[in-house]
Amino acid sequence: MKIQLKYMLPAVALGLLLGFSSCGDDKDDVDTSISVIKDDQTPQNDLDKWLEKNYVEPYNIQLRYRWEDNEIDMNYILVPAAYQNAVRMAKLLKYICFDSFDEVTGSTDFIRKYFPKQVQLVGNPGWQSNGSYTLGSAEGGARIDLWYVNHLSDVVTVNWVPKDSVIADREELNKVYFHTIMHEFCHVFNQKVPFSTEFNQITGTKYLGGSWTSSFASETDPQIYASGFITAYASYSANEDFAECFATYICSTQEEYNSFLTKAGTTGKQTLMQKMDLVRTYFNDNWNLDLDEVRAAVQKREANLKSQNFNDITL
Repeated sequence: MKIQLKYMLPAVALGLLLGFSSCGDDKDDVDTSISVIKDDQTPQNDLDKWLEKNYVEPYNIQLRYRWEDNEIDMNYILVPAAYQNAVRMAKLLKYICFDSFDEVTGSTDFIRKYFPKQVQLVGNPGWQSNGSYTLGSAEGGARIDLWYVNHLSDVVTVNWVPKDSVIADREELNKVYFHTIMHEFCHVFNQKVPFSTEFNQITGTKYLGGSWTSSFASETDPQIYASGFITAYASYSANEDFAECFATYICSTQEEYNSFLTKAGTTGKQTLMQKMDLVRTYFNDNWNLDLDEVRAAVQKREANLKSQNFNDITL
């Protein structure tokens, strides 16, 4: 089954994004000497060699960045990931995700055994007519698609003022990529070992299905937390709720997570804590995985983003 993770964006923001997309000289950022179209005869480049050493050999994972029509969702207008952005994503995924689990579990075996064997990169997000957009998908625990990879070339702005580059901003990286990655990774575990039905019953009558995109004022609407959901998308179903609990906890500092609990109020906070206790227990009992240790490892790396060079793939 294909699972897609979607986020809401105000229509005005969508219009601004589409309006600005034609501005500027596109040739500035395009290296025409590097092809993103797959050719069976294409020799290995530096990224291919780096991936062989850092993905295939230790983890048996294939990261695809070249364009293959039969591998890309044809329901959206999508573009390839630029070569340099593919380099950045490859290094970020290993640094924040793979290395964190390696540290906690003591070897590369955990990621090698459980992480999806294929990762497909796409340059842009998949826009929906209702203003939401798709950032990634997972198919049967065997593959993760990561979209909007070309965002790694951008600068994060706050009130139109430049804040930082995307690759150095942990909040942006989590929002666009790593929350999605952790969410989809969680589905892999749930497909192998279902979580307790006790989790389903906590907010069993409040799940909204497809109407979740129109049920809240924004992604940070306090009513989300007060209703016992850690994100708006968590209100879609129990399966998505469980994955959102996992992903949000791993990608949040303790201060950030406490702010969600505060917004939830007394009843909502109790519900969120009850859900998180079941998520912790599930991973500890079934996978011998301490989520507090995983989060500490991820947050340690995210705090050191500016000390890393995500453009260097020298072997």
